[in-house]
Order: sequence, then C-alpha cells, then structure tokens
Amino acid sequence: MKKTSFKVLILGAGAGGISVAAKLNQELDAGSIGIVDPSEKHFYQPLWTIAGTGLIDKQVTEKKQKDLIPEGVTWLKESVVSIDPERKVVQLTGGMDVAYEFLVVATGLTLNWDKINGLPETLGKNGVCSVYQWDQIDYASEQIQKFQGGTALFVMPPPPIKCAGAPQKVMYLADHIFRNHGVRSKTEILFATAGKAMFGVPVFATALDQIVKEKDIHPRFSHKIVAVDGNKKEALFDVTESDGSVSRQAIPFDLLHVVPPMSAHKFISESPLAFQEGEQKGWLAVDKNTLQHVKYPHIFGVGDVTGVPNSKTGAAVRKQYPVVVRNLLSVMRGKAPQASYDGYSSCPLITEIGKVMLAEFGYEGKLLPSFPLDPAVPRRSYWYLKKDLLPKLYWHGMMKGRA
Repeated sequence: MKKTSFKVLILGAGAGGISVAAKLNQELDAGSIGIVDPSEKHFYQPLWTIAGTGLIDKQVTEKKQKDLIPEGVTWLKESVVSIDPERKVVQLTGGMDVAYEFLVVATGLTLNWDKINGLPETLGKNGVCSVYQWDQIDYASEQIQKFQGGTALFVMPPPPIKCAGAPQKVMYLADHIFRNHGVRSKTEILFATAGKAMFGVPVFATALDQIVKEKDIHPRFSHKIVAVDGNKKEALFDVTESDGSVSRQAIPFDLLHVVPPMSAHKFISESPLAFQEGEQKGWLAVDKNTLQHVKYPHIFGVGDVTGVPNSKTGAAVRKQYPVVVRNLLSVMRGKAPQASYDGYSSCPLITEIGKVMLAEFGYEGKLLPSFPLDPAVPRRSYWYLKKDLLPKLYWHGMMKGRA
C-alpha cells in the first residue's frame, strides 16, 4: 500500500518540484518527502523553440521521470484533485487522501487552447502550429522548414504566460530560416501581440523595436487573438484602440504560430489557495519574496504557479527553489523565513540563428545582468549558453539540487 503521510509533500515534478525535492532530500530523512506527478516523461522546455524550428531533435529535451526522482523520495504517479489546507490533506485522482505537515506547490500552469475559438480543432493542421506542446513540435518544425512564402503570423497572448519571449524567438528563427531558404522576399511576417510593446522591460523593448525594423517584421500591438478559422486560414483579434474602444479584426495567414492563454490549474485557481483579486488573481497566493503562502504558513510555492509579478521562466525557478528550501527548513525549526527572492528571471531572446540577447531582470524591471556587458546586444556566446550550457546546468545542477 502506498504511503499516505509525509513530512513534506511536493505537488508537481517539473523544474521546481524536482529541484526542491533534490535539495530538501539532502536535509531530511529518507521517506520524509513525497512528490505527486502522473507524468512518465520530463522535458527541458526552453529548447522547444529551437526544436520547433527544426534546428535540433526534440528528443534531446526529454528524459524519463523515474531517473530524476531523488533516491529516498516517494513518487506518487497520480494527479491532484483538491487541496484542503485546513486538514493538511491532498486528494489524488486514485481516491487516495495524502496527509502532509508541509506542502510545496510546484504544479506549473495549464495551456488553455480552448480559450481561442476554433483553435483545438485546427491545431496541428492548416498551417496552425505551436512549439508550446510536445506533440506539436514536429508539425511546427515541418511548417517552418517547408514554408514557401505568404503571410507568416506569430501571436502573443495576454500575460502571464510561461517564457514570454518564446513567441518572438520562434519568429526570429523562422525569419532566418526563410532567408536561408530564399523565400523571405515572398513572405510578410506579422507579430500580433496583446501587449503594447515588444517586451515588458523598456531597455529590451527598445532594442527589439530596432531588430524588427531591420528584419522588416511588422508588429501589431494591442491585438488579442480570440478565434482561428483553419479552413479559411484566418485569425480573429480583439484590437484595443488608443481611445480604449475595442474593434474586431481578421488577419489572413499562410502560417500561424499560436500561443494559448495560460492559467493555474483549477484546483489552485478555484480554491482558497489562490489570490482572489488583483493582478495575480487565480495564481497561488504567496509572498513575492519568501514564497510562503500568505495565509497558510506551512505551504510554499515555486515556479509558474506562483502569483508573483515576475516572468515565468526556468531561470526564475533556479533562483526560487533555494529560497523555498531555506525558508521551509526555517519554518520547520520554528523560525521565520529569512531567504528572499528578488524576482529574478532570465529570457535568452534568440534574435537569429547563432545570436541571443540575454535579458535578465527582477521585480519592477530592475536589470540583473550576470555579465559586465550591454545586455541589450545580441551575442554569439549567448547562443552557446542557451543551446549547450544551460541544458547541462539544468540536468546536472538544478535536477540534483546543486545549482
């Protein structure tokens, strides 16, 4: 019979969950930690932009989950149904109730394809593709590599989404591929974003404005995608005008790279564990510095599920998980949390094949560069950092609780 009570229960075995489990496992007795996740596979998603444009094999982003679960940590291969923070119990899909003393929520977010009318029916055909889902990567790669010209439309939904730079990264890689294949002169590239700028941090937005101008890419700001008609090859947008009014606009396409709206899973967003109002409504209600739940001190959050005003990236998780472990151990010992997360996130913005702009920033857009170089300049060295070094840091550092 499976164990049904743990000192620490971790929900989610993605980047945040495994990292916390590995680091915490160094401090607690074997059998003290349980981790809940139904997935047999674990993916390094930051490489999906490169895989989804056909530049690497997507298989290099995949490992077996069982090889990453730390020794001595109990893996419960089920999904979460509900969390009862008063009773300190989590109900799983198999009907089991699992009790805990401390809870770490690392459940990530969910992709809401159905929030865009017509998208589920046409995704993966009619030129409609996305690198945001494992089983769509091959189709995206095929469409971009075989594109013969026309209108290539790249979409950015309203934030928050994970890796907010990815919709642009795919576009810049596609632009380079189209040039290499001799079809760029027959192609119009449009970037339809729900935002009002190319990026949320001004210094990078200014640099990207210049890049899209040089590449003859045409941004369409304040364009929120609401529907896709695959047969007509047409995307429908709500466009917010300068006076605040909203109009409806259709944009035809030959290739559409689409990114869906995202949210926390319903067992978080529709529970008392989520913020009930404000900009972080629906996301796990944690203190933005300590990552401790604002109401339940025995609960901590890490990664995309957290309702903090940062950018949801793997780099953010790398800075969050040591804070969570340190503060969790402090609370276990009857002390107040001392470690503080500064909102750090990193977005290695691929601007072409072989060049990356390394955007690193924290809360309120504060620049937090790791290197003494102009962060708004794309560099070849950062391409190798993005493609080769960061995956190694992930698999051999974060997944072991060491980096």
